[in-house]
Amino acid sequence: MAAFLPLAILVSLLAAGATANNGYTTPSPPPPPPLPQQQQYTPPPPAHSDKLLVRVEGMVYCQSCAYRNTHSLNGAMPLPKAEVSVTCHDTKNRVMECKRAIADESGYFQTELGVTKVSDFFMGDPSKACHVRLQASPDFKCNNPTNINYSDIKGAPLRDEGKRWTGQGYDNVVYAAGPLAFRPAICPPKH
Repeated sequence: MAAFLPLAILVSLLAAGATANNGYTTPSPPPPPPLPQQQQYTPPPPAHSDKLLVRVEGMVYCQSCAYRNTHSLNGAMPLPKAEVSVTCHDTKNRVMECKRAIADESGYFQTELGVTKVSDFFMGDPSKACHVRLQASPDFKCNNPTNINYSDIKGAPLRDEGKRWTGQGYDNVVYAAGPLAFRPAICPPKH
């Protein structure tokens, strides 16, 4: 029995040591892994002003004959000097503003509407109140308007892509439209 006594003492010491921390602190669990970073920057909501300066930008192309009468822009080329119009409607769905824009050498256009109260736009939202329509192509070989963006008779709707800032007492927002495209009037026959 005496041989078991030191073993019993050893077991009791181990048990007491397992429950006491002897001045040591137990390590805290590792922190959780960091959350994955967002892929896209989301700007803070603008400081709401009752006034808004709206800019509209987009691209105009000449659709490739290979994709004529489709909604594809594969093989399309930018169409310099193409003309578009931006039309916005008021709270009663009447035209409140219509602006013309001419595409630059790379087919890009941008136009600025005047500073307006947000509440003056149809449904209080420029993206619902404004549409962009193809008006004219400088290229007689590519001058038939298409319906690339499934736009209806009003024109292509605007998209809010988060380009916003506040300055000079009003909010600024840049909406995107398009891409828009004309198609060739005459294409070689397919073989």
